[in-house]
Amino acid sequence: MKSRLALGALAWTLSAIACMAAPALWQVRDADSSVWLFGSVHLLSPETNWRSTTLDKAIDKADRVYFETDLSAEAQVRITALTFEVGFNKDGQLLSDVIGPELTDRVREAAESYGIPMAALLTMRPWMAAMTLSSGPMLDSGYEAALGVEAVISAQVPGGRQAYLETPEQQLDFLAGGSLEEQIGMLEATLDTLGAMQTDLDALVNAWAAGQPEELGALFTEQMGDFDQGMVDRLIDLRNANWVDQIDAMLERNENALIVVGAAHLTGTSSVVRLLETRGYISNRVQ
Repeated sequence: MKSRLALGALAWTLSAIACMAAPALWQVRDADSSVWLFGSVHLLSPETNWRSTTLDKAIDKADRVYFETDLSAEAQVRITALTFEVGFNKDGQLLSDVIGPELTDRVREAAESYGIPMAALLTMRPWMAAMTLSSGPMLDSGYEAALGVEAVISAQVPGGRQAYLETPEQQLDFLAGGSLEEQIGMLEATLDTLGAMQTDLDALVNAWAAGQPEELGALFTEQMGDFDQGMVDRLIDLRNANWVDQIDAMLERNENALIVVGAAHLTGTSSVVRLLETRGYISNRVQ
């Protein structure tokens, strides 16, 4: 009984520490200006506490808040049209023709598990099928895009103060622009991880909310391990480099900005924070 009480006390203490923590926020500066970098999670549950006074002050002080791309209702209409343009086969070829019978059987099994029509999946390109299947475990998980960081902050910030690092076309190209082999690899990796997807997301969100970007980065790297390296380079490294060029320009013109991007982009040796440091900027984690 004594040991169980001690473990209970330890668990309560660790839980209290996690509740007091908050997602990482950095200030990056040069001699006469600075910007803030906040790592986001795109899907969250109602139980996740992530707002803080420090973040709210950064939002209020920023002349502009930059997101990865526009998530407004108007933009979603455009993105949906673009997705249909690049995500579906138009030449009569089926997904099964592209990926072969063995992988098709795995897709069919996953589709049945999550109630996704196989007929619809057969009209898709491999990357689109992977994205569609990955939505299955999330439907009943309690995680919602409407509760994600971008959705919440963008609803708070007037449109005139919002700006974007990428266009919808660029975002889709990171997924759809890979070779057929990369897309099939993405589909295979998705099928391999569907069963653990909610547990993996739980772990990522917990590390993020507790202010542990190193742990989050390690989890993300492990989960991306089966993806083709070319796909990972496009989704993470190339985008980081492009964003750093834009942030460099913000600092050059003394723009007071808050940059909100996926938390995985702010961890590891090729993170946006590290790349800015290599250019001579000083970073300071303020939360």
